[in-house]
Amino acid sequence: MNSLIGAEFLKLWTTRTASALLGAIVVITSLSVAAAVAGVGSGKLDLESDEGIRAVLHVAGSGALFVLMLGIIITAGEYRQRTAVDTFLTTPRRSRVLAAKLAASISAGVVFGSLATAVAIATAALAYNLIGLSLPLGTGLAWKILLGSVIYAALFGGLGASIGSLIRNQIVAIIGTIAVVIIAEPMIFVISPAVGRWLPAALGRALVSDPGGDFLSQPVAGAMLILYVAVIMLAAAAIESRRDA
Repeated sequence: MNSLIGAEFLKLWTTRTASALLGAIVVITSLSVAAAVAGVGSGKLDLESDEGIRAVLHVAGSGALFVLMLGIIITAGEYRQRTAVDTFLTTPRRSRVLAAKLAASISAGVVFGSLATAVAIATAALAYNLIGLSLPLGTGLAWKILLGSVIYAALFGGLGASIGSLIRNQIVAIIGTIAVVIIAEPMIFVISPAVGRWLPAALGRALVSDPGGDFLSQPVAGAMLILYVAVIMLAAAAIESRRDA
């Protein structure tokens, strides 16, 4: 199993896509944090208060969508590149291949999420310093949000891998997933918050303590995202065992 996971990492880190998405996460996170500091600082909210910390640091999870796409590419990309047949001939037990891809996607999410968190801290600290303030990292809330952003990225990586395993067409999977996460889910949340708060996008926002709505607690949100990943991947594994590569 370790060799399968290692092979997935080799595929991942030798492609330009991973580097491009990683660069996008760095840029998006730094810009989002800087904009959040500027926005909160120009208002009446105290940047050093708990509310100010939430308003600034929750955007550390802004790059989770890119990790979601990466997870889809890791799994569905095998079919787009026409390498799935070789992969399954090498490892006939397809469930092991899917499990390795899932593990690689979650691990990549941890790496990407950790980098985004580091960028968020550095950007926020610099922005606070420029206006004569100090970023209050000594509070438990700050680290709760930052840890949540890493978990957010990790689980969205796993969610992407599960979706890509279920929907083989990489383009359809990416476009469909982005449409649901960016358009459909926010609309549902506005129309019915009681329903929308249980959907993946809102669960991710809950993990970073987003102040923009009534979300679930971090532990419940994390558990629900794990459940989404498990259910979709199990469905993909069941279908994969019955279809051609």
